Amino acid sequence: MLLTTQSFLIKKLEHKSIVWFKASNTYVLVAHDTVKILEKINEGFSDDELFIFCLQQFQLSNKQAETVINAVYSLIKQLNTPVTIETNSTTESIKTTNYDSTKFYEIGTKIIKVSFETANLEFLVHPKFAHLEVTNVVDFISHFKVGYSQHKIVLEVDTKRVGAWEEKEIHYFQGKFSMVLLETMYEIEEKKWMAVLHASAISNGENCILFTGDSGNGKSTLAALLVANGYTLFADDFVPIAAATKKVFHFPAAISIKEKAVATLLPYFPKLESASVYTYENMHKKVRYLATQRLDLTTKKQLNCKAIVLVNYKENSGLTIKKLPKEDAFEYLIPDSWLSEEVENASFFLDWFSTMPCYHLTYSDTELMCKTVEELFSSNETRNNEL
Repeated sequence: MLLTTQSFLIKKLEHKSIVWFKASNTYVLVAHDTVKILEKINEGFSDDELFIFCLQQFQLSNKQAETVINAVYSLIKQLNTPVTIETNSTTESIKTTNYDSTKFYEIGTKIIKVSFETANLEFLVHPKFAHLEVTNVVDFISHFKVGYSQHKIVLEVDTKRVGAWEEKEIHYFQGKFSMVLLETMYEIEEKKWMAVLHASAISNGENCILFTGDSGNGKSTLAALLVANGYTLFADDFVPIAAATKKVFHFPAAISIKEKAVATLLPYFPKLESASVYTYENMHKKVRYLATQRLDLTTKKQLNCKAIVLVNYKENSGLTIKKLPKEDAFEYLIPDSWLSEEVENASFFLDWFSTMPCYHLTYSDTELMCKTVEELFSSNETRNNEL
């Protein structure tokens, strides 16, 4: 089973290696020894040569060598196969010209018109961008249309049909909507973005730090608390990084605040008291959206990332921070993120990630947390990622 040099990329970390498979655009963590076998397969080793290599290199028994080789072949079979998400199976356009609502969003100096066929479709997009809404608009640069065709959600931009999604694929639709909005904001096409990460990007005006973590572990609460203490929300849940600059770009979505965090944040953001509560039954959660200060897109629209921090709120823990193995950071950051399928961009991402300082922050003390973040911003140990 011969792979080609463009079939996969490898980046060795301290304890394991990241392997990216182009066919499925999938990243996996594997043992360094597994990488050695992959490389031999790529060199064209026959089964017999591979068997002898494993016996000699790893001092395995015949049965062990056979088991290991079969496991590597199984990995290749699984991940070196193209994966297609059926989001464009209908070629029909939105049939209606009667839209339930139309919104205008002002982003920097640009205004975008978005028409929704139904209130349910508006609900999927509008809450996180409601703070950008403007009225009495005379002109706009682009018209997004969200409607139905053949029981699918369809997104059209101006005269171009972007895609169609089943109801169960709502998160794919929402991600694509944000990606097209991103392209429109900066006039940078999708293939020129390296990644969009599931994290919160917080800025001190010169650089940013990415905060990630499992849902419910306090990532968004921490982001809001940092904003209340003078930092700027650069992007939340949708953190775009350009391939050309390796820098994080601003994205203007509001912070989604879960109900259990409202009491903590009310002293800092009294407007949360009267904020609308949105129930997402498919995700079993209720959230309110917190809009922070608008960022002037004419300046500082892209920043270097200083570090990646895994966040965990733990009651009465005070604060602890320690270095986080990159393998662990990878497992938290990647699953809900979008990563470019372009070979060059995948290589850029692996280089960027492998040199990024990673930390694990456990906290309950807000004052200590803010002080620690300040130290991270000023630390010489963190990396300026101008490449």
